[in-house]
Amino acid sequence: MARWRLREIAEPERWTARKLAIATGLAYNTVWGIWTGKSKRADLETLSTLAAALKVHPRDLIGNGEDTGETEE
Repeated sequence: MARWRLREIAEPERWTARKLAIATGLAYNTVWGIWTGKSKRADLETLSTLAAALKVHPRDLIGNGEDTGETEE
C-alpha cells in the first residue's frame, strides 16, 4: 500500500502544512490530510502543485509503504 511522503520531504526544508497551503493556494484540509496520511487519494494536479512548491517530482510524494528506514545490503 502506498503512503504519503509529504511531511518527511517538507519538514527538513522548514515547511509546515499551513505554509504549504498558503504557498500553493490549496485548501489547508487538503494539505493536512496528505501531511498526516489520512487522505487515501489525491489528484495529480494537487500532487503536482505540492511537488512544485517543494521542488521535487510528484512521484517523490508517494512512498511504497514498505520503507522501514533500513537499507538493504
